[in-house]
Amino acid sequence: MKKVAVDDLKPGMKLAKDIILDDGRFLLLKGFTLKKRFLEKIRLYNIPYVYVEDDSEETEYVSEEKIYSETFHTIKNIMQAVREGSDIDVDSVKKTICQIICRIINNDSVFMNLTGIRDIDNYTYLHSVDVCIYSIIAGKNMNLPMELLNNLALGAILHDIGKCKVPLEILNKPARLTDSEYEIVKKHSEYGYEILTKTSGLNEEIAKIALNHHEHWNGNGYPRGLKGEEIDLLSRIVAIADVYDALTANRVYRKRFMPHEAAEYIIANSGTQFDPQIVNVFIQSISVYPPDIIVMLNTGEIARVLETKGPPSIRPKVMVITRKEGPPVFEPYEVDLSKNPEYNIVDIIS
Repeated sequence: MKKVAVDDLKPGMKLAKDIILDDGRFLLLKGFTLKKRFLEKIRLYNIPYVYVEDDSEETEYVSEEKIYSETFHTIKNIMQAVREGSDIDVDSVKKTICQIICRIINNDSVFMNLTGIRDIDNYTYLHSVDVCIYSIIAGKNMNLPMELLNNLALGAILHDIGKCKVPLEILNKPARLTDSEYEIVKKHSEYGYEILTKTSGLNEEIAKIALNHHEHWNGNGYPRGLKGEEIDLLSRIVAIADVYDALTANRVYRKRFMPHEAAEYIIANSGTQFDPQIVNVFIQSISVYPPDIIVMLNTGEIARVLETKGPPSIRPKVMVITRKEGPPVFEPYEVDLSKNPEYNIVDIIS
């Protein structure tokens, strides 16, 4: 353990002692790996120094954050270029996808703390990155061969490319769409297929994901009303990732779902909207509430999510570290949400 001045802290260092504010509130707990945005937060509280572990060094997390940011900028540039009439930069997107796949193959949880970023002006691009990450995680856990996994990743990140052909005044409309406007938006799947089939370096399997990711297992989807295994495997994976991520975003016509509510929706629609076998793999594979995120409970308590994955992460174990109001928490305590139904997560703080 060593004492380090705040100005000398670097992302990746691991706390050896809790950071406690003057009023007794816990800011960060022992064992927490520092990230860039938390260094800025520590400085806001005028904390002069903290204790970190001796072997702390910059970790892979920083590179994952960089990869996520680069992927966001890549898909944003591609979609803006397509809207202006240019071709897809296939080499750029393939290079970016390769980095994500390699990271997830080594550890399918590495990006989970980065998904769910919400910025209304960049929603479509961030959503595309998240859908890609969730799809790769599911594909990896389905033991897809590398060629299929690569096609899945490319199709997932480009699944909404057809929205570049939808008028911006409809896509960005600050109100619920009319029936006729919704019919125009629905054409994005066919537009996407046309764009990708005409793009050199992308195959039919990738293009089908843009076409079929809104098809439903029971045949009630669009554009062709395909049913069951008439829908290609990769599109059935992306369909789940697409809805799961979309539900957790605010819309003008509805409030966002909390992650556990989105997971419960996916489970409830298994066998009707979604392929039930893929739903099982998807829920087993993801961290609904990733470890170390800070959440608020319906009791007003603020807690850190403990390590968990799969179905247990829908109602995870958490460590209560402070309260929104009332007396400070001097001794953090654990709450297992699966065994305490009166507790619910109502917000994500960070």
